[in-house]
Amino acid sequence: MNTARNLRSPCILLACALFASAASATGIAKPDPYAAIQRDIEKEIAAGRLTGVSVALVKDGRIVKEQGFGWANREAGVPATAHTAFSIASTTKPFTTTALMLLAAEGELILDRPANDYLGAEKIVDANGPSREASLRRLATHSSGLPTFFAMYPEGGAARQPTIPELVRDYGHLVAPVGERYEYSNLAMGILAEIVARQSKREFGAFLRERVLQPLDMRDSFFDTDLSRRPEMASRYDDDGQPLPFYLTATPGSGELYASSHDLARFAMLHLGGKGLPASAMILDRKQLDELHRPATRIAPGFHYGMGWEIHNAPGRPEVLHHGGGQSGVNAEFVLVPSHGVAAIVLSNRRGPPGFIAGVRDRLLKTVLPDWTTLPAPPNPPLLPLQSAQDYRGTWRGTLLAQGKRVPVELAITEHGKGTLSVGSGPAHPIADFGTIDGVLSGEVPGDIGSPDTRREHLDQLSLALKLRDGRIDGEIVAWRKTSRSMAMFPYWTDLERVPDE
Repeated sequence: MNTARNLRSPCILLACALFASAASATGIAKPDPYAAIQRDIEKEIAAGRLTGVSVALVKDGRIVKEQGFGWANREAGVPATAHTAFSIASTTKPFTTTALMLLAAEGELILDRPANDYLGAEKIVDANGPSREASLRRLATHSSGLPTFFAMYPEGGAARQPTIPELVRDYGHLVAPVGERYEYSNLAMGILAEIVARQSKREFGAFLRERVLQPLDMRDSFFDTDLSRRPEMASRYDDDGQPLPFYLTATPGSGELYASSHDLARFAMLHLGGKGLPASAMILDRKQLDELHRPATRIAPGFHYGMGWEIHNAPGRPEVLHHGGGQSGVNAEFVLVPSHGVAAIVLSNRRGPPGFIAGVRDRLLKTVLPDWTTLPAPPNPPLLPLQSAQDYRGTWRGTLLAQGKRVPVELAITEHGKGTLSVGSGPAHPIADFGTIDGVLSGEVPGDIGSPDTRREHLDQLSLALKLRDGRIDGEIVAWRKTSRSMAMFPYWTDLERVPDE
């Protein structure tokens, strides 16, 4: 049986039907600017490197192209279309902040008030107790000091999805002073969705459906708590093309929306100013949209984060709003160029070959923006070795906070800038890639934290993100794993002090 041929045939028939070249009044076929993109997507699906893809392109208030390729569910023979609901992972975040802004516009919450004012008994804390500085706006712009975080909960797995109050209790410790730096935090977005639910007295998915999706006529989109829509979800596949079991994540507000490319085009139209939408779909006014889009937290020169939006605003280039989504079985690209009234969406239920999905995004944009090249990624700051290590030299002891338990930690740094780390009763291991990145002490080291989450996930790889402040070293130690079938990142607040020389 020729699997490649059988996978390719329905893909070609569907694509050709919907991507047929338009004929002019004289009967002469116009060149199809999308034909090469179509062929290349089909080729990747036929070769088994992708499973399902859906695209849409917006220009001046119109969807000028939309199409599905391959399979939403290969095993059931369900094709992917422009109306297939794909998991969009972190592309959910602009929806969460849109919901937040709706309540702010109605006076149900104040963006610059502490997030703790809207939480229950479990509070976001710093070294001195509940934080008054971690505002809703800070959470929405990844500048609150809350840590990185990600966890998956497969259906039928060993653990249930935790509640947000449980996560705040176990992981809601600031790992940096509020406003000190950008740190991408799924936990922060999960907390914002919880606050929307509390303030609206509605389950977050229901609020999103009633106040965002329905007014925008996004009929193919839903939060994964809507169990009646489960059969419509595109299945997710690992890098080898094997189906993944359905899974939830720890922070639904950060990444659990399902949406079609057609529907994301309508959401893009809202954020492009509303052209092409009826007045009833303008759920936010221009001032409120501008507040969401305003650059707030600096990531790198020319790169910022707004409220739920990544922003590329390099000199001499049009400003770009975007938010991708990537996790096991998901690769989503969602890009807006407001000054040109353009948006491009590419969704895949598999990560695919490196750079391919982003390349499709760029090729779509180039059909309506001839000068478009690509959307660059923020540059990675260099890792600087501790060549002059006098400030760090010595032995540092303290604890990390692991789900309510304090675990001993010892960090030893030589005068030559080499380091070792021991956690709990474990041995001291040399730290690889040890140095500073933007002043943050970084490195990779094996270790067993021994928390319930790390034991369940069998995590024994640790990343350091610590900073020297006023004679102490503090920050986070993250236990992690990343494969095409599973991802986990559990951050633990760490506080160390130097041991006096004997």
